[in-house]
Amino acid sequence: MGKETKWVLAAVNVADGSVKDLFSGPEPVGRPAWLPDGNSFLISIGLMPENRGQLFHVSYPGGERRRFSNDLSDYGLSLEMTQNGQMLVALERTESAHIWIAPGGQAAQATQITSGETPDDGIAPGPAGRLLVRSRGSELSLMNVDGSQHQLLRPGLRNYISMSSCGDRYLVFDSYEENRLRLLRTDLDGSNTTRLSDDTFNSECSPDGKWVLFNATHKLYRLPIEGGAPVELYTASNGVTGAISPDGKWIACAYQESGPVPASKLAVIPAQGGAPRGVFVRPIGASKLHWSPDQKGLQYLLTRRGTTNVWEQPLTGGAPRQVTNFTSGTLFDFAWSRDGKQLLLAKGEETSDVVLLSNFR
Repeated sequence: MGKETKWVLAAVNVADGSVKDLFSGPEPVGRPAWLPDGNSFLISIGLMPENRGQLFHVSYPGGERRRFSNDLSDYGLSLEMTQNGQMLVALERTESAHIWIAPGGQAAQATQITSGETPDDGIAPGPAGRLLVRSRGSELSLMNVDGSQHQLLRPGLRNYISMSSCGDRYLVFDSYEENRLRLLRTDLDGSNTTRLSDDTFNSECSPDGKWVLFNATHKLYRLPIEGGAPVELYTASNGVTGAISPDGKWIACAYQESGPVPASKLAVIPAQGGAPRGVFVRPIGASKLHWSPDQKGLQYLLTRRGTTNVWEQPLTGGAPRQVTNFTSGTLFDFAWSRDGKQLLLAKGEETSDVVLLSNFR
């Protein structure tokens, strides 16, 4: 903890081993693909706040950058150039995602409430019955449940991990700012930013709005919403994330159990910390974690036969059961409304294609 994240692109002289930094910054950089003249190369750089890799032309040895691609695709971090320098090979990832609402979790009654080219890939219940939405993997907005009155919060904010509302008073989220992940608290309109902690992931506000749950360095902590010293709740050797029960009395933990046979597990602990009251197997590939509205099960996303659905592990034990019955598409995120009546979904498609680029010089 306490370290800034910085990506550096360096050139190493083969003859004497000397190293020269070409440029550095908070944006992820990929593997360069040299052009035949040896005076420049193409490289993928992860842009903020779009949170997607775009191609740049970089001169050598000057390191001046010029944007090469300008589209909605994510080119990842790996490029390859043919030996004659005539074609570039890249892996293009495209995400199409929108917000859907399914009454009672019924897939047949699900209604799409957002549209357009911008992918909406994160969803959480917001204050006063509104919705918190993450777009482009980064931008945060508030909107009504019918998709109207879209209000962008803090343009340029780079939010990766989570977002939640603390009653009708605050918003909390993990944001990448000043080369570090920070746990931030704001008013409902995104103003009056207060930093609560650093190097945090997967923060969530308690139902009563009085404390925040987050994980850092393989541990779960709780922190008063007004700030103060965090209290350690749970430790796992290979990382742990948590979800607060609707009544605020319990925390579900998802973690990786180390040897002798590594296994993914789910556990339930008291909100004040303590020994697990129940431990369950977590299926391979399960992502996200929430409580069922009735607190009788732990829910997660699971993709089977190319389709993602919400699944639930009953707290009484036994095999997990499928909650939704979508027959196609990918679920990127899900949450339940505060009253437990509406299942909120970020749903769409994700495609990956190998692309060949030519005539680019």
